[in-house]
Amino acid sequence: MYHQYDLTTSQELVPILIAFLGDAGFDSFEETDAGLSAFALSADHERWVRVLEGLRATYPFDYRFAELPEKNWNAVWESQFQPLSVADRLFIRADFHDPHPDISQELVITPKMAFGTGHHATTYMMCELLLEHPPAGVRVLDYGSGTGVLAILAARLGAGPVDAVDIEAPSAENTAENARRNDVTLRHIIHGTLDDVPDGPPYDLILANINRNVILATADTLYERLEPGGRALFSGILAKDESLLVHHLTQLGFRHLETRQREDWRAFVFTRL
Repeated sequence: MYHQYDLTTSQELVPILIAFLGDAGFDSFEETDAGLSAFALSADHERWVRVLEGLRATYPFDYRFAELPEKNWNAVWESQFQPLSVADRLFIRADFHDPHPDISQELVITPKMAFGTGHHATTYMMCELLLEHPPAGVRVLDYGSGTGVLAILAARLGAGPVDAVDIEAPSAENTAENARRNDVTLRHIIHGTLDDVPDGPPYDLILANINRNVILATADTLYERLEPGGRALFSGILAKDESLLVHHLTQLGFRHLETRQREDWRAFVFTRL
């Protein structure tokens, strides 16, 4: 069973609340005229209320909730899913959508309620950066792989070897499933933390599309796992946290090369000095 949580708030706060609720474990979202509807398993209802009450201490919104009747929520989610074109060079679609033969790169990603397929602004920007600077022949780590979109795209663009890690078991399973579907070989797909990534030569490129707190907490380890002169792409950062992230990373020894923006989100390119 699922609960629906209807949040009444300003449209400006909607992407911020989606980011926090997604990190907390809510399954899916629908933007409404009044603000936002969020969906999560009824078994954890008390936890979701605690999350919402915690957010209300910082952000202004009201909410109400109701238990929903049984239905196939993945089927509902799929019915609302739309393909995504990135810079007219990459087409991300589900297997039930028609291909787009006029676009050179196509990824077929199984849509899952919890993970998405690249529609989020942060993933869009990361894909743009990979397309603009193809990682041919470089060692890549996708840190927080989700569906595996970034790892699979990097491999498709000639990178190798490519490793992917995610703390959520369903994400690691989804990455493996989507890699097979797209005829891409990833060297390691790890369910675990950054500490569980096997030791080896430093990576030439690290992709970290996660969130501010995870990046800040692990940036020193990411720095050590990056080859001198290598690049790190970071996203999942709100505009209000831009200066905080840049300051923290430069203090560790990263050099800031570029900031990109889409909606209220930021993506960054850094290199290791």
